[in-house]
Formats: sequence, structure tokens, C-alpha cells
Amino acid sequence: MSKLNLKEQVFPHLISVVVLVIITILFFSPMFFGNKVIEQYDVTQGISSGQEIVEYRDKTGEEALWTNSMFGGMPAYLINIKYEGDGIINFFQKVYSLGFPRQAEVILKCFLSFYILLIIFGVRPYLALAGAVAYGLGTFNIVSLEAGHIWKVEAIAYMPLVLGGIHLTYRGKLLGGFALTALALALEIDSNHLQITYYLLLLVIFYGIAMLVQAIRQKELKPFLIRSGILVAAALLAVGTNLGRIWNTYQYGQYSTRGPSALTKGSEDKQEGLDRDYVFNYSLTMAETMTLFVPDFSGGATGRNIGMDSNLGEFLQQANLNRQQIQNFVQNAPTYWGGKISTAGPTYAGAIIVFLFFIGCFFAPQPHRTWLIIATIFSIMLTWGKFFPSFNYLLYDVLPGYNKFRTVEMAMVIALLCIPLLGLIGLESLLRSSWNDKIRKKFLIAAGVPISILILLIVFAGSFNFEAPVDSRYLAQQGGDLIVDALQDDRADLLRSDALRSLIFCLLVAAALFFYKLEKLKYLGLATVLALLSAVDMWSVAKRFLTEEDYVRARNRFAATTASEADNFILQQNASRARVLNLQNPFNDAVTSYYHASVGGYHGAKLGRYQDLIEYHLGNEVNQAIQTLQQGQRNFEDIPILNMLNTRYFKAGESQNAVLINNQALGNAWLISQVQTVENADQAIETLGTIDPAQTAIVNISDFQLSSTSFSSEGEIKRVEYQPNYLKYEANVPAESFAVFSEIYYPDGWEVTIDGEESDYLRANYAFRAMVIPAGQHTIEFSFNPTSYRVGSTVSLIASILLLVVVLAALGLSFRSLIKENTTAST
Repeated sequence: MSKLNLKEQVFPHLISVVVLVIITILFFSPMFFGNKVIEQYDVTQGISSGQEIVEYRDKTGEEALWTNSMFGGMPAYLINIKYEGDGIINFFQKVYSLGFPRQAEVILKCFLSFYILLIIFGVRPYLALAGAVAYGLGTFNIVSLEAGHIWKVEAIAYMPLVLGGIHLTYRGKLLGGFALTALALALEIDSNHLQITYYLLLLVIFYGIAMLVQAIRQKELKPFLIRSGILVAAALLAVGTNLGRIWNTYQYGQYSTRGPSALTKGSEDKQEGLDRDYVFNYSLTMAETMTLFVPDFSGGATGRNIGMDSNLGEFLQQANLNRQQIQNFVQNAPTYWGGKISTAGPTYAGAIIVFLFFIGCFFAPQPHRTWLIIATIFSIMLTWGKFFPSFNYLLYDVLPGYNKFRTVEMAMVIALLCIPLLGLIGLESLLRSSWNDKIRKKFLIAAGVPISILILLIVFAGSFNFEAPVDSRYLAQQGGDLIVDALQDDRADLLRSDALRSLIFCLLVAAALFFYKLEKLKYLGLATVLALLSAVDMWSVAKRFLTEEDYVRARNRFAATTASEADNFILQQNASRARVLNLQNPFNDAVTSYYHASVGGYHGAKLGRYQDLIEYHLGNEVNQAIQTLQQGQRNFEDIPILNMLNTRYFKAGESQNAVLINNQALGNAWLISQVQTVENADQAIETLGTIDPAQTAIVNISDFQLSSTSFSSEGEIKRVEYQPNYLKYEANVPAESFAVFSEIYYPDGWEVTIDGEESDYLRANYAFRAMVIPAGQHTIEFSFNPTSYRVGSTVSLIASILLLVVVLAALGLSFRSLIKENTTAST
């Protein structure tokens, strides 16, 4: 039996992987050599929101599935939930990440996945390094990582792997393609970032259409259908490994802000999903697309350090400001002049990669050239959002599921995959082509287009309109017009400087290619030059947005969650786990949830009815509570919704003196004497602010029927046991009573019993739980035990085991086939 040809079949890939590992280690050197981590606010928010769930898991070994730590209570499906099959999926993740620190591992996965994709598409190993580095170190990934959007980058990392598995299948490698597609898609879905997965689906549709057209033209429809069927089976297996997660996400989506609203008032033109203005709030201008090629085309981040020698710095020096004042100003100068409210950085694909994209537009083989170009253009058009309304508003209305996602600039992930893919397969095709007059002419045109664009940008940089909304703030000041003039000159200088930078990289690559075709440079030399230049290009821009200042000592990573005097005081006083309202931006803060049951929180998809409470009542009540406290009063009768939420503690700061107690909070449950009926949700939420919730409850009779509306409020009810997914109450009532619970109503999963017998509960006061209690002493128990989790988790385990078997079988047979090929070749 012949051995593997290590020099040709193993070493190039091994060396490439080692290089990618080294780049990862060096890029994140403070992690590996300084015991530091990236300080990520969103990660801190996420950990805080899931702390109750984690504590319950550590204590019981079970999943809570529900948490009361945010927004009065909500399912934990999209916060921190584990499923039975997660162990196997986590095994694949750990192997693939080589055990690297969390922030570094997702970039390594980006490197490896895109490298594998390029290899599957026929790009040679060392050449594929350039594309892999560019894909991983793109500013979209780095800026997202710095902000703490780990799962977004994780989902981006698996996109190339999914496409690679699909392409492998259509190339006729059925078992390997099936296994890779199923595994990659399972990992993609497990990353739990539906918006990125949605864009991946759109990308796959473009690819699938191209393969279908090719099959029809070549009269190979039957093989196409067989391979498509195999891919459907792979997708089903991947979905099976994540069935619990998908089922729960879908189910929760019907009740979240992404689902249909319960209200009809003012919604004649509104459909299911997010508000259109909210969806398109972060749109790129058409011109801003140039940041793919020139990182500072639109000024970079919202604010940046432009130095004392900038136009602004020199102007301020002439205005006789002292050095400290000038430094404070130029260190965070508002250089951004794009279409978004704010930005942490541009979407830079790489000057070299965009240059190669133009090469690919001329040299990449069909059908890949066409579908990759179309997908890229489509992706860019999506990012234009409100600046291209005729196209994007139509898609918002007609494209299934599209209106459930915000921040449309995220659609650029399609282009960020297609651009380097087309560029590298086009480059591979060019390198394998003979250097005749026709090829030379095509090359000069392909290289001339991006180079000409950059030259024009350098020459005419001053002709752009560099106005930004923030400029009006300065224009209103005396001498502000001169400040704005200096700022706009700096914006022009940034554009011109980076255009020159990109031009230099493009000229270097063009020269390297030219020398290669003239046989003055060997393949290995060319690949080394391209990989090195790509690394320098992407690294230097990425480091603008992930600097040494973004790292903190590992021990200080979650300093924001350290209990303050205020937290400790509340914890000592709050045996009944009453709710806490942080008066400082409560509905965008999850840190309070680390220790307390918070009225507010931070989440991309809170319950829709709770959001209605915020918009109609809670927002105003928070302001009213602040005014009351500022006036030195302690009468909180005019904040009925906060009282129903059992908001006993107001937190105005971190000292003990900043904690104020609301003695009018209604408790965990209370008895009312009168039910006021309404006919729809609109009436319910409008009436809610007019009642005395201690005496009256509102019930929508179109959803729930009552035999009586008058009840005895004598007696008592109290909560005697609390767990996130289990609540126990003791009630002693002399007559039939109506109890309202300071818990959010959620119909799928919560079950209630009275004295061990199954009973019914209903929704009252628009979003709260309530139930009728017969006379006598009773034990009332609420348990959260959704079928979607039980069944979904079991199916996920079975599918994950099957996936493991398939992957091991594919690896074994692939290795056996490789040995066989070498044996045949040697005889």
C-alpha cells in the first residue's frame, strides 16, 4: 500500500493552517501573552441577563427555560439555554477552534472556513491564504467582535463552510458533501444568529439557481436533482440537531416584538415584523459602499483621533486653545459623514481583495462568475436600505421574514464572502491561463478599472460633500463654520490618504501578477507576496478598531457586574425578590439583571406585549417616578404599572443612599374585587392606566370568559417558593376570589395547578397572569414545562448522534479513498 504524498497532499495544508494559527495568536497577542481579554459591553450585558439561568443550572443541573431577571419575566430561549444534543455540537466546536480563547477562536474559524471553501473551489493552498486572512480580518468581523457580538461573528465564520459543503456535493462528492453540509449547517444554526443565517440562505439560493441553470444547459438535470435531494437531507439533519432551538425560537417569535402586534390601533398599514423605520435605521449611502475598497472613504468610525497636526488641530491652535483642550477635541473628532446615526467602523473588504474581485469579474469560470457578481450587487443594494427605497421597501413588504431583522447594513456579509471568493477563483483561473494578447488585454482592463477608480478618488477627493448631521451642532456656535470647514478638510484628507494606500496595494499586486506571467516570479513567490500583502493590508486597518486599549486584565473582564453598595443593600432587604428599576436607561441595561429581577433589561426581541407596556405606560411612569423622587416625595400611586410589576426598589446610583423603596408596590400577588371587561387589546392597554390595580383588573372577554366580574378581596395570597420556572403560592380566601400575579402572561409552557389538580389561568391587565380561586385554603403552583423543549431536546440528541456517525464515516471513507488513489497512482 502506498503512503500519502506528504509533500503535495499534506504539507501545503498543514503549513497554511499553521500560518493562520500564528496570525491569530499574533493578532490577539494580549490574550495569549498578557492574560488579557477584550472588554466587550454586549458580552457583559449577555452574561448579566443570563446569570439567573446559569445559577439555576449550576444548582440543579436542569434548565430554567424562563427567567425573571429581565422585563418582568420572559422565556430564556434566546438568552442561555442548553439542549440534550449540545454536547456533541460543542465537541465539534472545540475541535475546530483548537481550544483558543473565545474572541480569538471565532476569527480562527473564519480563517479556516474560508480556506476550506477556497480549496473546495479549486484554489491552491498557499494562494488561498490571502483570501482566508482577508475574510477573517475584515473590519466587519473585528468591529463586531470589539462590540461583543460574538455569535454574529460565529455565524459568519460558518457561512463559507456551509457553502463549501454544498459545492462539494454538486461536484459529485456526495458523502463528503453531505457530511460537511450537515455539520457546517448544524454549527451555523447553533450559533443562533438568525439574521446571518437568513443572509446565508439568500446566498445559497443564488448558488442553487446557477447550478440549476447549468444542469439544464448541460442536460444533467437528474444528477442535479439527486444532489439537491442529498443536500435537503443534510439540511434536515442539521435542523434536527437544533430542533429544540429552532422550535422554541419560532414559538417565542410569535409573541415577541418580531411577531404580530396584539394592538390594531394605528396599525392599518403595519404588518407583522419590526417597524420599517427601525429596520432601515442603519443604512449605508450608495457612496459609502466605497468603504469596501477605501476604509476611510466615509471617515471611519463616528469619532476618532485625528492628531494635533490635523486641519482641525491646527485651526484650534490658531484659535489659542490650550493643548489639553485641543487634545480632547481631536482625540474624538466626528470624522464620519456616512448615512448612519453612528458607526464603530467601516465595512472594509480589503484593497487587494477588491482588486482581485475585478480580476474575477473577467477571469472566473462560469457559472460562478455570474452568480457571485449578482449576489454581491444584490447584497450591496440591501445595505443601501432607506437610501434605495424603491427596491428595499418592496423587499420589506414581500420577502418572507425580511421584516423581522434590523440593521440592514448586515446584509453586507453576503458581499464580504462573494468578493474574495470570486477574486481568488478568478485569480486561480488567470494564473493557469496562457499569457497571450487576449489574456493580457483582459488583465489590463480588469486591473485598470479599480486602479483608475482610486486615482480619480485621489484627484477629486475634495469635490465630495463631506457634510455630516453632527456639523449643525458646531455651526450653531460662534466661529463654528470655521471648525466645520477644518473638519471637512480632515475628512477629505482621510479619504485621499486611504485611497492612496489602497492604490499602492493594488499596484503591488498588479506588478506581482505581471512578473508571474512573465515568468520572473514563481508560484510560491507570488502566493507568498499575495498572502503577506493581504495580511498587512487587513491587519493594519483592523488594528484601527481593536487596539491595546480595548483589552483588560482577565480578572477585570466583568468588573461592571461587581456588586455595588446599592446591589448589596437590595439583596439584603429583598427576600421576596421584588423587582428593581434602574432609573438610568432601564430599557437598555441588563447589568441590573445580574443580581436582581429587573423591570428593564437589554434584548433584541423582548415580548411584544411588554414592549407595548413600555411604549404606552412604563416609559412615562419611569419619568414620573424620577420627578416624584426629585421632589422629595414618596407617593407612588400614579405609577400603577410599575406597582403591578412589584417594583419595590428604585436604583438611582451605586451607593446605598441611591436606593429608594416603593412601599406601594403590590407584591408578588394580590386579590381584587372587580373585573372590568374590555373587548380588545387596544381597549385593555388604554384603560390600564386609569384603574386602581389594587382593586380592579382588566380582562379581554374576546379571549377569556368569566362567569362573574365581582369577587371578594378578603383573605390573602402570598408566594412561598420561587424558582425561575416554578412558583408556589398559598391562598386563604373566604369566598371565590380573583388573584392577579405580578408575572408576565405567556401561554406556551406555563401550567398551573390548585391543590395538585390542573387548573386554568388567564391574562389580565394586558400582560399579567391571573386566575379565579375557589373559597378555602389552597396551594397554587405555576410550572414552566414547554413541550417544544422536551420533544425538541430529545430529537436534537438523536440527530446529533447521527451527525457524529455520518461525519466519522465520511472522514474514514475519505482517508481510505485517498490511500487508494495513491496506491493506484504508484502502480
